[in-house]
Amino acid sequence: MNPDTRIAVCCYEGDQHQVRNNLNVYLHHGCPVTVLSPEDSPVDSSTILMSVFPDIDCRFGGKRAYIGQTSLDRERRHLEILLEYPENHFLIHDADSVCLDPVIPQYLYDEPDIVWSNQVDDAIPQHQAAFPEGWPHVAFQPPYFLSRKTIGRMLAVAADPRCVASPMMPFIDYYMVQLTMVAGLPWRRFMDCLSYSIRYPVRGPAAIPGAVMVHSVRDPRAVQMLLEMRKAHSNAPPKFI
Repeated sequence: MNPDTRIAVCCYEGDQHQVRNNLNVYLHHGCPVTVLSPEDSPVDSSTILMSVFPDIDCRFGGKRAYIGQTSLDRERRHLEILLEYPENHFLIHDADSVCLDPVIPQYLYDEPDIVWSNQVDDAIPQHQAAFPEGWPHVAFQPPYFLSRKTIGRMLAVAADPRCVASPMMPFIDYYMVQLTMVAGLPWRRFMDCLSYSIRYPVRGPAAIPGAVMVHSVRDPRAVQMLLEMRKAHSNAPPKFI
């Protein structure tokens, strides 16, 4: 299952407890896992017990920043690092996103050169004028499913002036939109995703069977509850919310 795929987890030192708590979710795909963190806020191998889980490695690149050009430069460096690995498919998480099924959805492999994300509409009023004409008014939130080809095309345009930090939207989830649009890549929302703050006990949309790609969930009890719910309803159809 999940052929030719690497799992990546983007985080910083303050997230290391989440990475450790979610290791079972990252490892249940049976794929190698790379933990990506900033050079000045690293998550090291002793934290995530690499001696116990040899399929995990830690790489460092870029500087710590939540928003702004420094954060985008770090994201660019992390994408560059992923291309140093041999796999052709990459499921890229933040420390608060998970894929609840061990088997990554087949539709992603059927169309691997699309930029797949946990896409959300951006209806924030002050953001609307900042979108270039013809661009979707959306944010691409984690996780992302990208191929070697799509990452390569993103990196090829990363120096384009249209891919610098937007004064109004200096966020990685908009940077992924910038890279996608400037590179002329096709893009699509996961068929089975949720993106909102999910807490324990899980209620609301996340409690409805069908979600697989989930963001943002920070409580390990909520992650475990979501896993149990997903297992109980593993035949639920893809979920659109």
